[in-house]
Amino acid sequence: MRLVIFGDGVWAARSVEQLVQAGHRIPAVVLRARPTDDTLMHAAAAAGAGILQPDDVNAPAFVERLAAIGADVHLSIAYDQILRAPVRATARVCLNIHAGRLPDYRGRNVITWAIINNEREIGVTVHAVDDGVDTGPILLQRLLPIGWTDTYGDVLARVQETIPTLALEAAARLERESPTFRRQPAIGTYCPGRRDGDEWLDWSDSSLHLYNKIRALSPPAPGARTMWNDHEVTVWRARYDPSWPRYLAIPGAIVGREADGVLVKTGDSTIVLTEVQIAGRERQTPRWAVGTRLGLDLQQTIHALLDRIARLEARVSQGVPS
Repeated sequence: MRLVIFGDGVWAARSVEQLVQAGHRIPAVVLRARPTDDTLMHAAAAAGAGILQPDDVNAPAFVERLAAIGADVHLSIAYDQILRAPVRATARVCLNIHAGRLPDYRGRNVITWAIINNEREIGVTVHAVDDGVDTGPILLQRLLPIGWTDTYGDVLARVQETIPTLALEAAARLERESPTFRRQPAIGTYCPGRRDGDEWLDWSDSSLHLYNKIRALSPPAPGARTMWNDHEVTVWRARYDPSWPRYLAIPGAIVGREADGVLVKTGDSTIVLTEVQIAGRERQTPRWAVGTRLGLDLQQTIHALLDRIARLEARVSQGVPS
């Protein structure tokens, strides 16, 4: 099979390596315009593949270049541009490998969202590319477990190990037979990409949601965030047991100290923070005193803003430059 790989990162790089080892030919690899790292570029070079890096993968000139390659299969793995119909038409089959249990978890950052939603498994799906986002007919799907204490890094490693295996299986099926694709239901769930600011913790949320969010944003993700006094704090690890008492108190207050961290009150129960990092310092086990409060004090912030506005208005009325 002649495959053109569109992709990024470790999962695409490993797929290139294993496809070549299995005897498939990769005449070209298409990199993101701004790759997250150089692993795929190195894998492409080692495989003797041409390295392409268009700003617009759907530009007519680039479509002509793809048509000249004459690939059997286009395979997208973590590529960040939508492959429109003219691009898809330059190969016999156009596939995408998506780290989501389609038709659910279409879209972006789906490993993060699966953990946040307390899923016990995540899907890795090989599907045909159509005009939608992750909506094309399914060729292969494999389910992987998500354990109670698994972090983003744990699940990511599991997915990265599985994707090259599915790439090989998909290529073998296409080479041996005319495989059956299973049409997806029109209704599924879509996940938006994570942006700066989405990492902040709301201590009035439930312990379960907070625990899952901390796991979902653990390395190599940027970490969940909160505030301690005027300091930004990254929360890297936490511990939670659903059997812990449920009661009402001040969310974000430290209500106990454990050998491995501090017990924080949430909207319904408690959670133990076991590893944090105050901005500008090293990671540490938190040792805050009972009664310390985490998070933004909105009432205090509003009063401070109103006071500042009043002082600025007074200066303006007196003709003093602000």
